[in-house]
Parts: sequence; C-alpha cells; structure tokens
Amino acid sequence: MSRLKCIKSMVDKCKTAADIGTDHGYVAEKLLAEGICEKVIATDLNEGPLNRAKEYLTKVNLKDKCDFRLGSGLAVLKEGEADAIIIAGMGGDLISDIIESSKNVAMSAEQLILQPMTAVDKLRRYLFENGFEIIDENIVREYHHFYFIIKAKKGISKTDDDIYYEISRILLNKKEPVMMDYICKVLNTNKKIISSLEKADNEEYNVKIERLKEKNKKIRELIK
Repeated sequence: MSRLKCIKSMVDKCKTAADIGTDHGYVAEKLLAEGICEKVIATDLNEGPLNRAKEYLTKVNLKDKCDFRLGSGLAVLKEGEADAIIIAGMGGDLISDIIESSKNVAMSAEQLILQPMTAVDKLRRYLFENGFEIIDENIVREYHHFYFIIKAKKGISKTDDDIYYEISRILLNKKEPVMMDYICKVLNTNKKIISSLEKADNEEYNVKIERLKEKNKKIRELIK
C-alpha cells in the first residue's frame, strides 16, 4: 500500500476534512472521490502549492467541494470546523509545533491523521504528553523508506517505557512484516553505530555505546 492510500484508509467517514499543507491536492482528491468526506479544507503556507492544488482539483472536477485557504498550520481553521485533520509529509517536530500552536483546534477534531517524514518518536512523545491518545498506527514502505501514519484524538494515554516512543506498541501488536523489517533496520543501524564508536576508542563515547546496547537489548525483548 502506498503512503497516500494508507493515509486515506485511516480517515473515518466524516463531513469535513482539513488537509494541512495540501501541496498537489492528492489527499483531498482521494478523500472526495471515494466519498470519505463531503468537503475538504485544503490549506498551504505558500501560494505556489495552493495554486497547484486548485489547478489539479479543478481538472478532476472536485474544486467545488474544496475550500482553499492560504496560511500557517491550523491557524486557518476555526475550532470544530474540521472533523478530521490530516497533516502529512512534514517533520515530526514541525507537526508537533503546528498542533501546539492551535491545540484547541486540534483537540476539537474527532481524528488527527499524522504522517511524519522524520522524528516519529518525538511526535509520539508530544502526543502522549500533551493530551492526545494514539488510537491506531500503520507503517508503509516505499522504496527504502519506512513511513508511519498515526491516528490520534484528544484523550489521556500513558506508556510504561520510553522505548514505545521509538517502537510503536500498536504496530508491535499488529505483527506486520513491514514493522519487523523496520525493527531489523533499527537494530542494524544501532549495531553499526556501536561498532564505529568502539573503533574510535574514545572514553567519551562509552555512555552512548552502553545506551545503544541497552536500547537494542530492549528492542529484542519486545519482539520475542
């Protein structure tokens, strides 16, 4: 499954969806064409991408079901205006900042569909520590990259170990082959870093080496 198809599949049927950072408008097209929502608020920080989305959605005869808005993050939305908010294709830190800047808007939505390109662990931590719960997750692989799609909503959630910010408990429970491939990649990357640091023979690296060894030990225990 492609990243965009996975994002679409995780959106529950609703009246209005907001596609934050719409870019070409492909997510908006999928949601409207398949009747997942009746209307899309397509937003972007820059005029260029927003105009591209307008052109594309006009070409596929969906422009009338779209409201195009120029602006930053969730600031262009009113509280309760969107049932679903999709923020995809940005760094995890930026997604966290966007939510934090308009937390009342994010909390008023029934579902947040978030697809970070980087720092997924930081995004998970942010959600857990700031009044959101993760209700579902999926992972897809495109070429050599792994992408996580997180579904969250207002709520209270706790974790008993920080390792679950890095290795999703939901995806572990699903036992999907792609997740197992991702975990193997994490273990191998950590092993290479450990080997490189050990060869450097610098006492200053000892703490980092031990931390990585402990992390790999925990991850192996999780997948037993």
